[in-house]
Formats: sequence, C-alpha cells, structure tokens
Amino acid sequence: MAKVYEGKVIIPGDKMDEFFKVMKEAEEKREPFRQSLLSLNQEFHQFLLTRYSERTSRKHASIVELFIDFICRQTDVERIEEITRGMVNTHFKKWWKRKVWDATTTDELRVALKKFFVFLSEEKNIVNEKALKALE
Repeated sequence: MAKVYEGKVIIPGDKMDEFFKVMKEAEEKREPFRQSLLSLNQEFHQFLLTRYSERTSRKHASIVELFIDFICRQTDVERIEEITRGMVNTHFKKWWKRKVWDATTTDELRVALKKFFVFLSEEKNIVNEKALKALE
C-alpha cells in the first residue's frame, strides 16, 4: 500500500553526502512519473479552457500542479491508480496548509482535484475510484 512520508528526518553531518546522493537517485527514478502527471495536467488545463475562463482554468491547474509535487515528493506512489483516499483529502490538505501561503480554501482544493480526477476518468480512461469517492 502506498505511504505518505511525514515527520522530520535527522541526518548526521557525516552522512549528508550519502543522503543527497540517495535523494537525487530517488528523484531521477520518479521523474518519468512526474513528467507524465505534468503532461496530463497540461491537457487538463487545455480541457478546462474550453469550459471555463482563463483565470479559473489556471487556478485549477495550479492546484493540481502542487498536488503533483505533493504526490511525487511526499509519497511512494508510482501510478495514478495507487493514490489513496487519504492522500487526496487529509494529507494533501495538511500539506497545503503547511507549505502554501495563499487564500485557497479546502473546498477549492477539493473541486480542483475532483475536476482533475473526473477528467482523467472520462477523457483519459484512467480511473481511480478511491480518489473520486473521497472528493464527492
């Protein structure tokens, strides 16, 4: 089962180089997944532009882009289908409050993510029932 990484990490000073090497390798390994998500987000933004204003479309796409950052940096998910209910709800909202300084409400987060997962389901045939149910 996919995990969310939380908490603090204590790294001894003599192990810093090793830590940075491992982190770089992990980022390189996850880069194809990240790029595929970013590509889907670009398509999502273009899809939204056919239905909503530029401002609304950009806001939803920006929220999804930060969700992608959260998924790629704070979890061990390797496929969209592995994203859990808690990741789209509790964990992402807590992460957002700690890391993003803006006036976006939790309802706006939920709406943007729901639109994204509906887009994936209906337009790209990538279905994650757990995420869709969590965002209802």
